[in-house]
Amino acid sequence: MQRAVKMTRWGGDCYIFATMALGFTDLIIESAFHRWDVAALIPVIESAGGIITNWQGGSCAEGGQVLAAGDRRIHEAAMKLLNI
Repeated sequence: MQRAVKMTRWGGDCYIFATMALGFTDLIIESAFHRWDVAALIPVIESAGGIITNWQGGSCAEGGQVLAAGDRRIHEAAMKLLNI
């Protein structure tokens, strides 16, 4: 039986994204990244099989609103909630 755990953290971005790449975190939502905050994280998440975009599904390479998910199903569900 899987349990859902909600955790809100402030700071520690590299650590949180690493836990996603390792399969321990399903969803990360950021509202104010700079491009230097996200540049190195994009290949890490994508190489691990995840998806990382802005909140509209486009590139997040310039920063801003960032949505990262462990798989496409979770990413699509989160985008629906963010763009209501």
